Amino acid sequence: MRVVKTLVAFMGLLIVIGIGLVAYGLSLDKNAKDQDAALSEQAPTVPMAGENQVVNAPDVSPAAAQITPFGDIAVDIEPDERLIGYTVSGDHVTLHIEGVDGLAARLVIVSLSEKTVLGRILLAPNAQ
Repeated sequence: MRVVKTLVAFMGLLIVIGIGLVAYGLSLDKNAKDQDAALSEQAPTVPMAGENQVVNAPDVSPAAAQITPFGDIAVDIEPDERLIGYTVSGDHVTLHIEGVDGLAARLVIVSLSEKTVLGRILLAPNAQ
């Protein structure tokens, strides 16, 4: 009978310790979520592919605020493609272009000072 009482007391102690560990783990998880929320409030948002948003990332540098006239720059866009968004950074513009079906997405980097297309980044779904 003494052995049974000892086992019951030991199991009760294990239950109390287990509940304490669960409460501690939940508090750690809550703190991590609070820290993630604070970091996400500071981080800039990135548009998801397929959203119909025009993105203009604010650049507060004085050089970016005053873009001199640059004339016309031709960027080839196929009839089934559309401009999803753009970002201006100094005298460079990055255009996000993709097809109607969401495939054949690409980023085109344009220099406003040189009036040329500097390069393209092709966004292929299975490229590694």
